[in-house]
Amino acid sequence: MTITDETRHKRSAHGLKPNCLSFGEVLAQSFAVIAPTTIPASNIGLIVALSGNGTWLSFVIGLIGLVLVSININQFASRSASLGSLYSYISKGLGPTAGVICGWSLVLAYLFTGMPVLCGFANFAQW
Repeated sequence: MTITDETRHKRSAHGLKPNCLSFGEVLAQSFAVIAPTTIPASNIGLIVALSGNGTWLSFVIGLIGLVLVSININQFASRSASLGSLYSYISKGLGPTAGVICGWSLVLAYLFTGMPVLCGFANFAQW
């Protein structure tokens, strides 16, 4: 795909080029982003069956926490459009040190979430 003069002028302030990805590539990227969330959400029935009656309380507490975090992210997103992630919002609000801590915390959370998800899958598949 060649970049014409018209396309160069349509770039956003952050340098993003329009119409660079095909629909399939955008769809694949969307699935890749939500994958860490869909696996635990699809195993709720299995978790409730194995854990007992107190499981609903932990899900309600987690849901309340997620809603509160989502409200805060929504406030930042409505005031500051950025192509970055939560790092951008935290570094603007709390400074670059807090942003770096947030970024590395997210990397560690993904690493430490991967193993329980794989173990849950192995348990579900009875390996």
